[in-house]
Amino acid sequence: MLLYPVYTILLADHGLSDGQISSLFVLWAGASAILQIPAGTLADRTSRRRLLVVAAALRGLGFGLWVAVPSYPAFAAGFLLWSIKGALTGGTIDALVFEELAAVGRADRYTALTGRAATVSGAGILVATSLATPALAAGGYALVGYASVVVCAVQSLVALKFPEAPRVATSESEGFAAYLATLRSGISEVVRRPQLRRLVLVAGLGGLLAVDEYLPLLAKHAGVARSDIPLLLLLPTAATIVASALVGSGRWKALAAPLGVAALLIGGGARSGSIGGVVAMGLGIGAFQLGQLVVEARVQHAVEGPARSTVTSVVEMLGEMTALLVFAVFGLAAGWLGLPLLCEIDALLVFAVAVYAALTIDRDSDRIR
Repeated sequence: MLLYPVYTILLADHGLSDGQISSLFVLWAGASAILQIPAGTLADRTSRRRLLVVAAALRGLGFGLWVAVPSYPAFAAGFLLWSIKGALTGGTIDALVFEELAAVGRADRYTALTGRAATVSGAGILVATSLATPALAAGGYALVGYASVVVCAVQSLVALKFPEAPRVATSESEGFAAYLATLRSGISEVVRRPQLRRLVLVAGLGGLLAVDEYLPLLAKHAGVARSDIPLLLLLPTAATIVASALVGSGRWKALAAPLGVAALLIGGGARSGSIGGVVAMGLGIGAFQLGQLVVEARVQHAVEGPARSTVTSVVEMLGEMTALLVFAVFGLAAGWLGLPLLCEIDALLVFAVAVYAALTIDRDSDRIR
């Protein structure tokens, strides 16, 4: 997605203030939070593959709006479509992959497989970030945007090829009654099982990583030229690739340590207010992603009931609500406290999550495969 490293700058270059950009992020996260659990339960009741196809197409439509009619209403519509995409995908893809592996007796490979998939995804982002600068110079936002629309179309085609084994019916009811039964089953499992509840809480607080959306603005404030910002963002992408590779190799199980490192790098980098500080924050984002991959894998292994997508969507909803809070606070207080101080506060919260994970979760690290 060539838009990923530059879309925040796209908004700023079309006259949006930091507060207006944050308001779009609030819309994005708020809509996602509302839609996550209903969409997750829908994925437990219907074809997950079909939902993935529709989701990619909707995001492509939103990106097309951004470059065709760049304005606040078009940006808002695009973020809303992106929210729908995220809701349809969030609890769906993990559940689909885990259950397809379980169907062939290879659920033990889930953590390694998703780690490797994240590594490949990170490599794709690295390539896109590298291409964003010459593409932006050659064709402006139109080229970058429409190229991203094409990628969304390709995603839909790839999703059509996913395997999907038939699922065994878990309820005699049908229609909306069956939907509600599945919804209750998923939420009940999270509420009544302490181990799963702790995992879901820490995974959901991954929404604190929403601070990464402000990295391009911090780079701009640090004096980095607009055309060079995508190149600077190669570093967090590379750090994320390394984190994903560690998880994919099966050699990393600790959760608290990478979160603690992330807190130090993000907070310290924000305080410096320099290009070096932006680099440190990028490394911190990679460390945060390492912890996030570990805890999300543990969630999948901990689920025992039939409503796997619903349980996963609870994680996504909590993540979106956390991100919504981050965006709202940044939007309201950016002009008063400034982005660097707000990033430092976010880093303190990440450190608190790391302490909680060390005390309640890492002691059970042998349970993750």
